[in-house]
Amino acid sequence: MTPLAAIAAAGALAVAAQLLGWLTRGGAVMAVIVGSAVLAGSGAAGGLMLGVFVVSGSALTRWSERSGLVADDGKGSTRDAMQVAANGLWAALGALAIAKAPVVGWPALTGALAAAQADTWATEIGARSSALPRLITTGRRVPRGASGGVTLLGTAGGVAGAAVMALVGRSAGLPPSVLAGAVIGGIVGMHVDSLLGATVQAESGGRWTWCTNDVVNFAGTGSGAIVATAFAWFWTLR
Repeated sequence: MTPLAAIAAAGALAVAAQLLGWLTRGGAVMAVIVGSAVLAGSGAAGGLMLGVFVVSGSALTRWSERSGLVADDGKGSTRDAMQVAANGLWAALGALAIAKAPVVGWPALTGALAAAQADTWATEIGARSSALPRLITTGRRVPRGASGGVTLLGTAGGVAGAAVMALVGRSAGLPPSVLAGAVIGGIVGMHVDSLLGATVQAESGGRWTWCTNDVVNFAGTGSGAIVATAFAWFWTLR
């Protein structure tokens, strides 16, 4: 897809998402940046994966809001620029790398989106668990919505989110190495997010005041991209 076509398509989708209440104005601007990079670098395949993440994540978060459940970042279902960047910048970088190094770009793109989707699905589905979450580091019970808290239902939801992203990639014709790497990267990224949330995130009492939920999400999606890329590379050495 040409850069101008990518910007036009991303702009149209961002405006629609803002009108639906999924994005703030700043979130829409960042969505144009991320979406343009993904579409220009990966075409319809990457656009489809990004679209599935945006629609499923927004729908699940809105569902939680309507059910009286509060998101762990306290921002609700309307995503701002920092949230869009935290979940999408690694995918955008992966997409832009495809032209020069597809063996790196495709796994990074898919792994980052799988991690973002796994974390979102884990949070929103896990909020419906009848059992209180346990802190990932110690296993002690913590209140619902606490940073670093995990449930069996939420973990299963996160794994499903990563697997669905791989299935979308399969429908787009991506190779098995990328798909398997995406599932593994998505699961690892989800757990990195929880681990950082339990230990260093400011909202959980961590000493790093700059380590917000958005920073943790950025680290989680980055971990998904790196793990998926490493897995795909090792696959080629078999």
